[in-house]
Amino acid sequence: MSTSFTLDIGGLPIEVTADDDVPIAADGSARKFVRAAGEAGPAPVVGVHARWGDPRAPRDATTVFDSGKGLWQLYRTAAGPEFVFTSPVLGAAPYQSAVFSDDFRRGEITLRRSVFADRATIYPLHYPLDEVFMVHLLSRGLGVEVHGGGVILPDGRGWMFVGVSGAGKSTMSRMWLDEPGVRVLSDERIILRADADGVWMYGTPWHGDQQIAEPGRARLDRVFFLRHGERNALAAVPPASAVARLFVCGFAPFHDAAGIDFSLGFLGDVARRVRCDELAFVPDHSAVAFALAS
Repeated sequence: MSTSFTLDIGGLPIEVTADDDVPIAADGSARKFVRAAGEAGPAPVVGVHARWGDPRAPRDATTVFDSGKGLWQLYRTAAGPEFVFTSPVLGAAPYQSAVFSDDFRRGEITLRRSVFADRATIYPLHYPLDEVFMVHLLSRGLGVEVHGGGVILPDGRGWMFVGVSGAGKSTMSRMWLDEPGVRVLSDERIILRADADGVWMYGTPWHGDQQIAEPGRARLDRVFFLRHGERNALAAVPPASAVARLFVCGFAPFHDAAGIDFSLGFLGDVARRVRCDELAFVPDHSAVAFALAS
């Protein structure tokens, strides 16, 4: 049993620790993003700690966001933003809460022991906490998560295929799996970050129907906005339209004006620095060949 491990998601090392009596480990696709014991790497920029307790909706707090159906809420408290999670399967009382510093670099997770008592290990950042936490962290000037599939070509270039649900991200990702020398990072979620060398795309633990979730990154060379078509066709998307389409497919904290402003500005930078096209495609390997020839 472990009481600490480090995740590397989106180029952001996250140290997860726990009290001695809370046995923790990553689960599902998140296991691929755990730094191996003794592996060298950048120092963690985020730290979260888990403990047993009695998670409750905080008193004297302002409700910032409610996901609906009682699944999770975000509150503004004196200590910082706090998420509270409830599941109808697990009873009326919240099974978990997590309070963070305003920059989301430090957090404390409280787990209801009776809910997790029969588990050999517990992943304190299990979904949806992992993703909602990451969306808020990225909005603090670090990047944006996007509904998209990502592939790394044999020459190292990164291509991102963007679309709303049903646009064909999983279909397109599955077809790229058969392409020699190509690495598929994700069929559903990509994190974008930028530096002086360009825009970078990162694989994430959050997959789609094809269950593709791989760590890794590549410099983003092209963005394709997907739609199903009667034939394969390509059309340039000007930067202003690209920003709007990226924003529709992006994850931003819509209750946070500063987070929205950063996300829009960041996606504008992506649209200016990276070629963007709309790709109408038919669901067979001809679409891959067409994209490669374009």
